[in-house]
Amino acid sequence: MSLPQELLESQGKAPFVGRLGYACLNTYLRKRKKQEPIFCSRTCRIDTIKQKGMDYVKSLGLQNTRDLCSLIEWNEENNIRFMRVSSEMFPFASHDLYGYSLEYASSELKKAGELAKRLGHRLTTHPGQYTQLASPNTEVVRRAVADLTYHAEMLDLMGLDQDSVMIIHMGGVYGDKEATLKRFEEGFAQCPASVRNRLVLENDEICYSAEDILPVCEKLSIPLVFDWHHHSLNPGNEDLVRILSRIKNIWSVRGIKQKQHYSEGRPGASNIMEKRAHSDRVKSLPPCERDMDLMIEAKDKEQAVLELYLKYDLFPVNPDVLKAPEVNCTTQTKGRKATKPRKPPTDSQAEPSKKRPERSATGEGLIVAKRTRKVAEEVLPDIPRRDAKDKETKVRPTRKSSTKTKKPDPTLDDAVTSVPKRRSARLK
Repeated sequence: MSLPQELLESQGKAPFVGRLGYACLNTYLRKRKKQEPIFCSRTCRIDTIKQKGMDYVKSLGLQNTRDLCSLIEWNEENNIRFMRVSSEMFPFASHDLYGYSLEYASSELKKAGELAKRLGHRLTTHPGQYTQLASPNTEVVRRAVADLTYHAEMLDLMGLDQDSVMIIHMGGVYGDKEATLKRFEEGFAQCPASVRNRLVLENDEICYSAEDILPVCEKLSIPLVFDWHHHSLNPGNEDLVRILSRIKNIWSVRGIKQKQHYSEGRPGASNIMEKRAHSDRVKSLPPCERDMDLMIEAKDKEQAVLELYLKYDLFPVNPDVLKAPEVNCTTQTKGRKATKPRKPPTDSQAEPSKKRPERSATGEGLIVAKRTRKVAEEVLPDIPRRDAKDKETKVRPTRKSSTKTKKPDPTLDDAVTSVPKRRSARLK
């Protein structure tokens, strides 16, 4: 991404005095040895709910909330005062069948909120990619409103102010960007005031640039979270300095402390699907305002923040907490490959299997693959892919149907009745 000269000249003139934050998970506390891990994303499956009941699900939420207090205290000890709270704090809270109010956890949530306010920490949330107010499917919109209402209830019960925002993306284009933007306005109007007061939008790396969503944000007075990495991949056409000025104005009018996101692509990434994946850590800070609240979106979470503290001499860093980064990074979008050496194959694995790989009985994996490919072809036409015309077309000869009538097999009944026995034997 080529930055305007005005931004380049401002970079480095004054030290950064804003807050650097990380998202959801603290890797140090999650993986600590000989002690109980501390994290806020305990969840379960619906089958578990059926077996153990709603009291078990609610107990997970209580433990997540208690651990949130531990996370805030650890962050304070390490000079990190900005964090994104996990959306999985209360599993299935917005579910149609198993959803529930958070009033039962109001005492614990209040304690977490009071702790954050006393220490001057900012907590935000980022509901998932399926929370789409602009979807053409009214059922998706209804569920999105329910999910946002759950997040707003959690923040309200903590007693947090307007700076604790909820970030979402516009979502898909659905073949008509203008119509989708219009549907978003309608979906936003369906949200309760508790949601509208906290909702902010973020530019993405494929469908909606900051330039695309700014008119809607200005019309509805919705703050825009500017993501530097997304902008580098999907910049739009308008001057960046002007875009940043317009974005800042919305935050100022709303009286909310502005925040931005920063990340970097993984080493060796060549196409957009690889470049969109976040690196383990970041090498620098963007040319943002010196007092910006900047969310560092990196795989190593708090470790990436601590490394920036050390690099820019922002705060002292405990050497026992900061870990060395991994050497081998991949360009995969779904996490890194395992670094552990593979075990040598057994005799049964030495020869490649001639069996065809099993396919899901529902064909779900195939459907998802086709849908992903379709989206890629629509929005990423520059990605090289194999042309079907390059293949040599082979015509398979048509098999003639037999007109002969087969004679009944007298042993058929015995064969059928013996199948379950053989199957059960294999299962044993």
